Amino acid sequence: MDLAIYHAWIHCKGGGEKVLLKLLENSEHDITIYTNKYIPEDTYSEFEDHDVVELGGLPIIGEIFRGATFTLGAMLTKLPMDKHDALVVSTGGVAEVINYRNDSKPLIGFCHTPLRPVHDEDIYKHKIENSGFLKRNFYKLATSAYEFVEIPAWKKFDHVIFNSITTQERATSDKLIHKNKTSINHPGADTQDNEGNRYDKYFFYPSRFAYYKRQDLALDAYEKFLENNPDTEFNLVIAGGVNEEKQEYFEEIKERAEGIDKVEIKSDVPGDEWEDLYRNAYSILFCAINEDWGIIPIEAGSYEKPIISVNEGGPTESVLQDETGLLVDDAEEMAEAMQKLAEDQDLVKEMGKKGKERSKEFTWDKFTKKFDDKINEVVEEKE
Repeated sequence: MDLAIYHAWIHCKGGGEKVLLKLLENSEHDITIYTNKYIPEDTYSEFEDHDVVELGGLPIIGEIFRGATFTLGAMLTKLPMDKHDALVVSTGGVAEVINYRNDSKPLIGFCHTPLRPVHDEDIYKHKIENSGFLKRNFYKLATSAYEFVEIPAWKKFDHVIFNSITTQERATSDKLIHKNKTSINHPGADTQDNEGNRYDKYFFYPSRFAYYKRQDLALDAYEKFLENNPDTEFNLVIAGGVNEEKQEYFEEIKERAEGIDKVEIKSDVPGDEWEDLYRNAYSILFCAINEDWGIIPIEAGSYEKPIISVNEGGPTESVLQDETGLLVDDAEEMAEAMQKLAEDQDLVKEMGKKGKERSKEFTWDKFTKKFDDKINEVVEEKE
């Protein structure tokens, strides 16, 4: 089958880009990716080996400006669907407006999440509380306007595949789509070659720097851990990518970390060093707000590291409490979890082994096979 996949912009090494790349590499279908903005030097280099068509310029700086200009442009865009048998819209919010002029063939969504500033209460609250009067009211107006064009676009989907129960519930609870037109397919992780037989004395939080990844929560927890263990040998390492929009947040985290003993902040870490940080860590932290799915808990297990994660979002589906990791509700509980693991390396190794087995349940081969089967099913039903 000749499959078109639309993804709004490809400009970083994120989870959405990883899903696209694995589909290009492993799917039984012939895939062409269409995107409004493609920056090869900022994303996975392997995209250059595949068919990626850039439709036209799109500003990627400035959330509201980007959203508004993209939405208007995408609603008017006509893809060359006469060349393809079906269209998959890969959306983390806003990409679905491409549906308006592109529903002549079977139309399937792969939803990383509905637009979170509209459909995630915590993100919406953060936006409102951290904006000035004018921006706050403009933001409210923009979200209302987006909902006006979003709902008709969602109604055009023949089926939507969600990456987690968390994202499925965001969409169905807000009546974007009926549950009987949806399915779940958890993305995989590159785990097969991962080994972690060292347990150096540091906690590691690997994630790109952004307020919704809550590196500040990791610092809060570690400070509490230090208060109870002033002579500890355990350090905290926080590492991840930094794009231009999130530079200010990164600088805030970096400045704050300078005032905390035994904290190291790393940005844009090379691949070999990244693997070493995972391989040699004592335990992995995860702090993101209502994460859509979250590859990090799976990767942690593949390196035989227990995960200490916030008890919300995707990790509640992937982490087995007290078996592969510890789910916590706040910084205080995260500090207590650090303490528990720091005092018991046998427990760390036991959880790590269970995490390794758990990680094998989430492979890219399984993900791609399930994706291909669902595409075939929907297309056959449509015919």
